[in-house]
Amino acid sequence: MSDQNANSGLLLRRRRILGFIIAEVSAIGLLLLVGSFAVLVRWSDSTLAWSINIVTIAAAAAVAIIPILFFAIVPVLPRGR
Repeated sequence: MSDQNANSGLLLRRRRILGFIIAEVSAIGLLLLVGSFAVLVRWSDSTLAWSINIVTIAAAAAVAIIPILFFAIVPVLPRGR
């Protein structure tokens, strides 16, 4: 029984780490993509420039918040005996 509980805990931990890596890499990729558009392209429409800037700030916030959501907020589960 103990072996099975250890394996399920390890599988849950791996799944959680994999989800974190996927979320963080996609947020960093979006930040780099939108940030490069914001810096390198001269937008003629000010509304488009504002929306690009807002998406860049939102992507930066997501990069900062994702580790907090994955690791700081841990569900309180009863320990097994």
